[in-house]
Amino acid sequence: MNSKSFSFKVSLPVILLLILLGCSAHSPHNRTFVSTSIKDRVGYGIPNEAQIDTIKIPNDVTLDDGITEEEAVAIALWNNAQFQVDIMALGFARADLIEAGLFHNPIFSLLFPVGPKQLEAALNLPIEVLWQRPNRVAAAKLNSEKVAENLIQHGLALVRDVNVAFADLSLAQERAKIIADEVILRNDIAKIAAARLRAGDISELEETAIRLIASQAREAAIRYIRDAKIETIRLKTLLGLISENVDFQFQTSPNQMISTLDSARLIKTALAARPDLRAAELAIEVAGKRLGWERSKIFNLTAVLDANGEGKEGFEMGPGVQLAVPIFNWNNGGTSRAHAEMEQAAKQYIAVQHSIIKEVLESYENYRAAQKLYEILREEIVPAASRAVRNGEKAYLVGEISYLEFLEFKRQLLDSRFRLAEAEAELRRSIAHLHYSTGSKDI
Repeated sequence: MNSKSFSFKVSLPVILLLILLGCSAHSPHNRTFVSTSIKDRVGYGIPNEAQIDTIKIPNDVTLDDGITEEEAVAIALWNNAQFQVDIMALGFARADLIEAGLFHNPIFSLLFPVGPKQLEAALNLPIEVLWQRPNRVAAAKLNSEKVAENLIQHGLALVRDVNVAFADLSLAQERAKIIADEVILRNDIAKIAAARLRAGDISELEETAIRLIASQAREAAIRYIRDAKIETIRLKTLLGLISENVDFQFQTSPNQMISTLDSARLIKTALAARPDLRAAELAIEVAGKRLGWERSKIFNLTAVLDANGEGKEGFEMGPGVQLAVPIFNWNNGGTSRAHAEMEQAAKQYIAVQHSIIKEVLESYENYRAAQKLYEILREEIVPAASRAVRNGEKAYLVGEISYLEFLEFKRQLLDSRFRLAEAEAELRRSIAHLHYSTGSKDI
């Protein structure tokens, strides 16, 4: 077997192997993976394809009868502008994975015969990637999974923000309704005060104070109406509908209170379900693969196929190798950096774990307090204020109290309704934060 036939039989299988290896790098952690993971947690996923300057409504959502809180979550996952930007990170991760699986192109050198010099040619093919590539591709695959897990966390954060915005909008709208009733009440009281002033029953100072309170109620009504409009704008922005010149009606659903909660179980659920903790764990694995990659860079080997125009037997060709001898450079800098990145990732994992436990415990305590406050207002204070109004009306009709005293009972009821609306909004917020902190609605 001469050198030419040996070179052909050896190099062709190697080249085919490199091509196959270069095409094999792929990751299952794509857009479908992110969509399925989010849907498993909140009941809605993301579209299969990116939206470009278009608003797309999920198939199971209708806008004609108003937008419920669940439908708002589905619309936001499909159309929120910032979340669509975040999802593009999957494309960068995929590109990095493709790049990690590729091999350097061979370098062909040709030296022309000038004078007595013979024609020479060489084909150099870096083959150190054969042992560097596994760690490089593994690191890229793990990084792709880490990006996907972080995107799932971003999706859960978007769901939380929509739920909180829905609670804020519901509160603002309820405040506007209550303050409208209070304006009517304050105006009635001001009319009675003006009549009593004319009759000489009260002083001008007392009448002025009552009229001032009525003016303050009208001022508050303007602010609450403004707040409701602003909260609508904020919610439409989260849903990606801010550019639509259509007034969407939002329907508030009853509170879905959680029956029993146990902080230890919530923490256990969160540590198993939170995507950001999984991403922090993957960061450690990525750093470990990069450390192996940096260590493999110590030895760089290049396969050489050399050819001469003239030799003892005419045209000659033969294989060879070039080895970078690690005398001065053992890639100490790259290896040290990879060590530091792995240690940092390990510390970051602990930090994320502590942060999750903190979020769960805070959300747990906030929910417990909000639930108790809401129950007291709904079951005790508001019913008592309603009974006081009914009894006051009876007393007024038989002449036991004045109309002004009866209006004071109505004012107390309005104040109780106001506090109940605030407590309900706080309860909704606490539920949203509790679901986000545990990484799942199944708690």
